[in-house]
Amino acid sequence: MKREEAVGKYEVGRLDFLKLSACAAAAAAWTWDGLAGTAGEEIVRHDAPPRNRCPYGGVDWANAFRIRTTSHGHCDNQKMLDAYLKRGFELLTVSNYYPSAPRYPLKDVRANGFRLHHDFPVMVKGRRIEGPFDWNKIVGEWVDTLPEEQRKEYPFKEGKRLFKPIPAGILEAPNAEHHFFLDPKTKKLIPGFHMCNPGSAFASGTFDKRNKFKSHSRGWCFGSGEPWPIAIDRMIAGLVCPDGGGVTINHPTWSKMDYDFPAVLLDHDPRVLGLEVINNKYLSEDYWDHVLRTGRQCFGFFVPDWGLWRGCNVLLVKERTVEACLRAYRQGNFYGAVFGNRERFEHISFDGRKLDVRIDRPMKIEVISAKGTIESKTDNGIAFAAPADAKANVYLRVKATATDDSGEMLFSQPFMLG
Repeated sequence: MKREEAVGKYEVGRLDFLKLSACAAAAAAWTWDGLAGTAGEEIVRHDAPPRNRCPYGGVDWANAFRIRTTSHGHCDNQKMLDAYLKRGFELLTVSNYYPSAPRYPLKDVRANGFRLHHDFPVMVKGRRIEGPFDWNKIVGEWVDTLPEEQRKEYPFKEGKRLFKPIPAGILEAPNAEHHFFLDPKTKKLIPGFHMCNPGSAFASGTFDKRNKFKSHSRGWCFGSGEPWPIAIDRMIAGLVCPDGGGVTINHPTWSKMDYDFPAVLLDHDPRVLGLEVINNKYLSEDYWDHVLRTGRQCFGFFVPDWGLWRGCNVLLVKERTVEACLRAYRQGNFYGAVFGNRERFEHISFDGRKLDVRIDRPMKIEVISAKGTIESKTDNGIAFAAPADAKANVYLRVKATATDDSGEMLFSQPFMLG
């Protein structure tokens, strides 16, 4: 079906970052046979437990830190960084592409940096070639054939630092947006299919956006260039916190993704955490509910992408560390918001019998299951008895909408029934 405060012990230095990238490059090969389970059957791969079917269980709501952040937000300059800081983001997992390599830590990022310091592998004419790469030497072989605009940029020189020092207490973790994945059966490109990997040092592709320097025309893939299962395994191998972070399925609505494809991705590994429900102006609640109806846990992510201002993940953590934040992502201990700077959930819990939700001010609260909206009221809380027919309802999630014209919406993570 198709549709049109402290950095913590997981601060990674440059050398450690390269080691993690190498680990990702050595991820195990993958075979298609036996990939997708039947509806409701989650395949546990490698050494990871299944996605948490009942999030928030260990959250101390009265004392938890709420860390505003995003799993998918681009940042090319100081102005964009200032926008995230103005929104109150306290964990920066900047997604980047061309190349799809983490801009991490931000203090080390310079203009043209990846043109001069490309240390990770690239797919070249269908073969994975290890770095490092000297792009001045590579492009120099055909630079005379390039348009004048590109010739003026050659030879490549490293530029100034792109970002001022970030304020004290702001956390950072690696991330990137990866693209140009192949179908493992046909080996053909899957158009528009992108993934992020908050907490992973994995890097792919090249600097040559839109093939301006004609490297792609000569066989250098500017994206992953591998079947998506292999790429996911590499992302997971690059995780800086083994029990935290993971992979997200990006903007399914924008991608016009097949409705059944997210379930296949989720079945590949439980560290494929879920999909983007809000991506700036794109809403993908229909994709979310479609996969949840199969009985698979699928966390929702809420991101600005290039838009800066819409989409926020609010992580609930005991301590302000990168490790705690990445573990919150893995456990589903976060909620989503359009803006994330006013209304907030004060409590969400589910004990198998009763769903208890409290908000800091009245909002229109909807309890949603596989049957659609099964309860709705305008209040600052709701106590909802779980439906007797778990098989028909499959899951419960909460959506709260502001009663004024602010446009704010809050989204809990799903609770799987049965």
